[in-house]
Amino acid sequence: MIPQSNKLGDHLHYFLTRYLTLHKEVSPHTVSSYKQTFIHLVQYWQSRFPYDSDPDLGHLTVEFLLDFLLDLEQSRHNSASTRNVRLAALKSFFKMVALLQPGYQTQARRIRMIPAKRTPQYTFDYLEKKEVDTLFSLVNNQSCKGYRDLVILRTLYNTGARASELCALRLSELNFPQKQIRLYGKGRKSRVVPLWDSSVAFLKAYLKSERCKPLAGHEPYLFINQRGTRLTRSGLYRLCRQYLDRGRQKIPSLQYKRIHPVHGWRYTTASHLLLAGVDVTVIQEWLGHVSINTTCRYKAVSIETKREALEKFYLFETGQHTRAPKGVDWSLYPDLLAFLQAL
Repeated sequence: MIPQSNKLGDHLHYFLTRYLTLHKEVSPHTVSSYKQTFIHLVQYWQSRFPYDSDPDLGHLTVEFLLDFLLDLEQSRHNSASTRNVRLAALKSFFKMVALLQPGYQTQARRIRMIPAKRTPQYTFDYLEKKEVDTLFSLVNNQSCKGYRDLVILRTLYNTGARASELCALRLSELNFPQKQIRLYGKGRKSRVVPLWDSSVAFLKAYLKSERCKPLAGHEPYLFINQRGTRLTRSGLYRLCRQYLDRGRQKIPSLQYKRIHPVHGWRYTTASHLLLAGVDVTVIQEWLGHVSINTTCRYKAVSIETKREALEKFYLFETGQHTRAPKGVDWSLYPDLLAFLQAL
């Protein structure tokens, strides 16, 4: 039922249990993320106003929410990216409020104008082919767990799957006769990715004798952990981090690379496809990107190519020097210059 009061609690209940799930059909991960945002918001409100546990919507002003976002960074040490995720949840909530309660449209419009914070853009490092082969060789495939780990790493490399996509893989999505696999990504979009012959062989062997017996309710999932439940994202992270750390001890070049333990395999897949001359639109479909601009961020240039460019640049000789353009004579504007220097 649409809330009739002006209390935050009533609108939050409708937002999390009906609006997001029934009217927007967002994923459970999104609902969980939004819920966490409002847990932090209510805790911050109660820390400032302990005698009012359920504020009115009108109390959640732009000024208060800006203080809340600042507190996330200063007290909870959230990054700018996390702050932006929390802000997105607030904007989505007040978009619903403006729809249901026209009297709050001005307040909601102002809140939705709060800018996202600029975040650092890091360059993506990827694994060279020899580094990929070395990481594969570090896995002890003589045990069921080790063999499963090797199949996971090879599947990540073959498909470029996200962590959530790999953990959610079901047996029904495997198509061995066609040598392909279906992945379900962001926005509930599905895509089909081809499998190498070697990937098919490893997956068949894993299913035949190396897969742990799943507990009830987890039988449909491809990758099972030691507890008999489906592989989780945190479990996948620990697994990939373990082999990446081992690789850094064996491969000196890895010590200087910024590689995410799980998503780094996705970068590697995209980079190797680009270096192999595959069209960027094919890679976009392969990775499940909505925008081709996202795919272009993976465009990789090998260090050998950069070294060749550096050598050419060093040997380049300029024929003549151009005259430096005249600058502004700031002596004509002493007050402005003093103002700028005082900033």
